[in-house]
Amino acid sequence: MASKRRLSRSGDKESLTEDTSKARKQPLSKKTKESYVHNEVEENASVFVKLLKTSGITLKTGESQNQLAVDQIVFQKKLFQTLRKHPSYPKIIEEFVSGLESYIEDRDSFRNCLLSCERVQDEESSMGTSYCKSLIKLLLGIDILQPAIIKTLFEKLPEFLFEKVNSDGINMPRLIINQLKWLDRVVDSKDLTTKIMQLISIAPLDLQHDFVTSLPEILGDSQNAEVGKELIDLLTENTLLTVPILDVLSSLQLDPKLLTKVRQLVMSKLSSVTLDDLPVIVKFILHSITIVDAFEVIAELREELDLQHCILPSLFQASQSKLKTKGQTSSSGIQENSDKDCVTLLFDVIKSAVRYERVIPEAWIKAIESTASASEHKTFDLAVLLIIYSTNAQTKKYVERVLRSKIRSGCFQEQLLQGTFCVHYLVLKDVCPSILSLAQTLLHSSHQSIILFGSLLYKYAFKFFDTYCQQEVIGALVTHICSGNEAEVDIALDVLLELVVLNPSAMRLNAVFVKGILDYLDNMLPQQIRKLFYTLSILAFSKQHEANNHIQDDLHLVIRKQLSSTIFKYKLIGIIGAVTMAGIMATDRSRFFSLTPGRGDLSDEQCTQVTSLLQLVHSCSKQSPQASAVYYDEFANLIQEEKLAPKALEWVGQTIFHEFQDAFVVDSCVVPEGDCPFPVKALYGLEDYSSDGIAVNLLPLLFSQDFAKDGGSPTSQASDQKLVSPLCLAPYFRLLRLCVERQHDGNLEEIDGLLDCPIFLTDLEPGERLQSMSIKERSFMCSLIFLTLNWFREVVNAFCRQTLPEVKAKVLTRLKNIVELQQILEKHLAVTPDYVPPLANFDLEGLEVTPPTNTAVSSKIRMQGKIGGRKRKADGSKMPSPDAPSKEDNSECDPAPSDRSQVEKELKGKEGKTSVSLQNYNAYFRELDIEVFSILHCGLVAKFILDAEMHTELII
Repeated sequence: MASKRRLSRSGDKESLTEDTSKARKQPLSKKTKESYVHNEVEENASVFVKLLKTSGITLKTGESQNQLAVDQIVFQKKLFQTLRKHPSYPKIIEEFVSGLESYIEDRDSFRNCLLSCERVQDEESSMGTSYCKSLIKLLLGIDILQPAIIKTLFEKLPEFLFEKVNSDGINMPRLIINQLKWLDRVVDSKDLTTKIMQLISIAPLDLQHDFVTSLPEILGDSQNAEVGKELIDLLTENTLLTVPILDVLSSLQLDPKLLTKVRQLVMSKLSSVTLDDLPVIVKFILHSITIVDAFEVIAELREELDLQHCILPSLFQASQSKLKTKGQTSSSGIQENSDKDCVTLLFDVIKSAVRYERVIPEAWIKAIESTASASEHKTFDLAVLLIIYSTNAQTKKYVERVLRSKIRSGCFQEQLLQGTFCVHYLVLKDVCPSILSLAQTLLHSSHQSIILFGSLLYKYAFKFFDTYCQQEVIGALVTHICSGNEAEVDIALDVLLELVVLNPSAMRLNAVFVKGILDYLDNMLPQQIRKLFYTLSILAFSKQHEANNHIQDDLHLVIRKQLSSTIFKYKLIGIIGAVTMAGIMATDRSRFFSLTPGRGDLSDEQCTQVTSLLQLVHSCSKQSPQASAVYYDEFANLIQEEKLAPKALEWVGQTIFHEFQDAFVVDSCVVPEGDCPFPVKALYGLEDYSSDGIAVNLLPLLFSQDFAKDGGSPTSQASDQKLVSPLCLAPYFRLLRLCVERQHDGNLEEIDGLLDCPIFLTDLEPGERLQSMSIKERSFMCSLIFLTLNWFREVVNAFCRQTLPEVKAKVLTRLKNIVELQQILEKHLAVTPDYVPPLANFDLEGLEVTPPTNTAVSSKIRMQGKIGGRKRKADGSKMPSPDAPSKEDNSECDPAPSDRSQVEKELKGKEGKTSVSLQNYNAYFRELDIEVFSILHCGLVAKFILDAEMHTELII
């Protein structure tokens, strides 16, 4: 039977094709009507016209609508009874249809029969709806006429298949097919199905699309199986009709096996379909999934969905930016919007599926989870996970678990995340709150890679989303910063700083939220404070936007308040903030904007602002040696990063050069006199300074400082007099040499005298007198050696990069001096167990300094001392620390580090084998730069220089 139907269909198809070709050659109408009087009643003696008029319809000529004088149901009933009771029934049916065929040979008449009739209202007519069906539609509602009318329509339709739409805008084939929709009853649905499928096979593509989508509205449920088989055959033959066919199949009641067959067929062609067709195809696949085959179908769908279908949004993103700058044609913009809509529709289909079908999100997550290789993951995977996370609340924990696993294994990295936002930003923008919630959850993790991934979610959400989402991102980051959790604060500040650099204009719109963090400075570490002030300073002092005075005013207010505090913790906050802000104000902009030297320099007004701020810091910290040292190290770090403009650098260089010389450098031939119990000598000089030269005035300064502590507070001096402390020697020299190095392109000839000049010390080698010294004198000697070592360390850091052989030789000599002094220091520390060295590192980047505990005791006692030291730190020590801005530190500036733990007091005086390790004192030594180790490569050259010119012993 199937073969017979196929042969019959072929024959009918040929006849339809022949009719179509004839229709192209023949005129529209077989009979020639010279003229019609428009808007006149059709006067015709045919049975067709008479019976219609008798039943209540008057045919009109031209463009006028046919008039219906009675209700539609009344008309159909009258015409049906007239035909059935006619003496020549059923022959009268043929005569009636023949009259219809003759009448519709004229295009205008045929069009009027396809358009709705005009209802003529009179007193006797019912007051029902004013809408009337067309004449053809009314005739199709009469069972005895329906088969013949359908046959006539399908014979007439090929005449218009390849005809262009006229000026009236009426598409005749669509109008004819519309007559068949929503009929109350189809007399011969099988015959109608055959005719429609034949018509679809010969129609143009655009009409094929319309005819296929009209099938559910024309055919009854009894024909679903037959139509489904026919459409599957058509789908195999013509892939261009994939979308309308799948759309129809989704609305038909089909056998599950048949649906599986269609799904497999569609899946095999998925990689070759266009982006426009993808949403409908994916929708059909997802709706045909069952619990049994969900994982297999989703896994195959994920593989077949080629990335090229979803990467198009990034292309029109670039195109849109070009449109703004170059003004491209509107046709390209239309295409871009079409692609954007298709991608949005695709994800809408996925959202709908994962929201209402629980099996789909679980299968999709499982398919992604089972993908082991990082190279096999696509941006589409990550986008779908974010969509599922935002849409299906029941699978949130599952998504989080998979994300954490993929991040830890390295499958999900920054490149994949960036690509996901770049390609799918339009879709992800709608789920921004869920993305921020996920980022917040990931930031609470203990795994560093997961925390970093969460921070990247914030970064790319701010970069690709709109203003509202950007504000939400900033609000979330501020919440993290104010939470007090150190890890969260660090990563949130890093993201905030990166966003300021990435998009400063967008960040300025949210500056009011960032400023609120200034109220939480008490709970932040120094490096966190530095990042915050750096971020706010960029927002406040950008050269391109000078209308941010409110941020500048708030920063100045906070800094002045902190600097004026007598609490050391708050003063340090002010110093860090002021130096950081000065660095942004005095930035050398030629480095960032490719300007010639000098073009990016500061104006006189800007230079005045910078110098005034630095002078304020200087004056507020000069009475505190520790605060001054912090200021010098902070400022040195700023210069080391090469951020200062030349004009600001010139002012700094002149100022610190003279101040350093006045504070620490004296004539070597004039030995200071005073009450110092130790004889003052000029030691460690590398040149002959007997008649003329300079020396570092270390011992007298240290003695004066200790005397000031014993005799009274340093603040008893005149308020305008700067307190010169040897604690500032090494930090100040580092600041000086970095400034000179920057000004002279690395040449330190201007200060090379400090490399070989002597230091005013005393005999440091312990002898018989060591045992007779008091505890205070021993502590004084230890401090003197520590300060000397730190001076030599900074000298080595400064001159290790110089290329002259004699300079390298002197640097090697200073290294030898360091080794010798460390050996001497061990001897002094062995008899001074309670000694706490002076602080050496003031950049506040290191860990908290724990004072070494009782190193000159036996091994057993030493272990007990370490335990006691840790306990003391936990209980809250009053000992100074580089990270001074801690919650417990509310002491005045420069508190005396004199308290010791009870364990140390108990251990005091106990005998044991002397054992001192300087590793316990690393925090009290200035750090050596990595470049220092390069000086060891020139050992042979240094040996030659030393033997030939300096006549000292060999040092290799």
